[in-house]
Amino acid sequence: MEKRVLVIGGSGHIGSYLVPRLVAAGYHVLVYTRGNTKPYPQHPLWRRVEIITGDREKEEEQGALGERIRSLKLYALIDIVAFEEKSARYLVEALAHSETHLLMCTTAWVYGKTRTIPTYEDAPRFPENDYARKKVAIEDVLFDATQRGVVRSTIIRPTHITGPGKTFVTPFGDHDPKPVQQILNGEEIILLDGGFSTLHHVHPSDVAELFFQALEKPTHSIGEAFNCGAPYAMTFFGLGEFLAHHFGRTFRFTNMSLEEYTQRYGYPEEAAMHVRQGCAVSMEKAKELLRFVPRYTPEAAVLEATYDLIERGALRLATRC
Repeated sequence: MEKRVLVIGGSGHIGSYLVPRLVAAGYHVLVYTRGNTKPYPQHPLWRRVEIITGDREKEEEQGALGERIRSLKLYALIDIVAFEEKSARYLVEALAHSETHLLMCTTAWVYGKTRTIPTYEDAPRFPENDYARKKVAIEDVLFDATQRGVVRSTIIRPTHITGPGKTFVTPFGDHDPKPVQQILNGEEIILLDGGFSTLHHVHPSDVAELFFQALEKPTHSIGEAFNCGAPYAMTFFGLGEFLAHHFGRTFRFTNMSLEEYTQRYGYPEEAAMHVRQGCAVSMEKAKELLRFVPRYTPEAAVLEATYDLIERGALRLATRC
């Protein structure tokens, strides 16, 4: 019997790896997208994917998306791009009392400030920003609906997604590649608060694989939330030192508190969130329940992203004299 899987947001960084993985496993894959982005990287199996173009917000308001979802008779629906509680409620209503497996992408940001290292899935959630608060609300909708037997859902919480096609969280703490370029040039960078907070990169192919394993093992995944990070986290200092040594540079840095940096240069909002919040999650639950072990170390994910930025001209590998 054909197993139809709808992926909402399937042409982004996670979907670019997940969709071919599903096709290769024999699923009939449909991708719902606005049509504004193309998969990165490309894969020949995308030729076997059914593309559905639409505007999610408009179709939710009109009720058309729910009708479309019900008509597809889905084995599973994977939502990578839900950012509002109302979208989660809409999917619960559309899939109510069906056998469809709903898999939702939220974020490790739901934990807020790191309190234990590593952070397990049952840790309290204290979201620090609007994005994370909305993800917590989405999770609560799904937890409640699953506990009441209305839907069959699984939640995946990725950490800092790092791979080809996008910038990544740098040793400074934001996505601006300038500090990486300075490291490549052998120049000094600023490390906020000494660089000893934690960050946890994850390659999008590993996020995709965890979604796949959760789909393949519904008995163990339904009703659960799973962290998704590399096998271990790093410090901002460790990341900077690794990049410098990999490219044959001396790691030069100056330590500056967030308060001093703000006084001198202005408040670095994204970097401040990363540095003062930290991120270091446990991957034990995914290993125990789903037999999933991430393939990429954080160093490998960062290097792949760095070389991609060099190839695309966003970074320049300086010639040493």
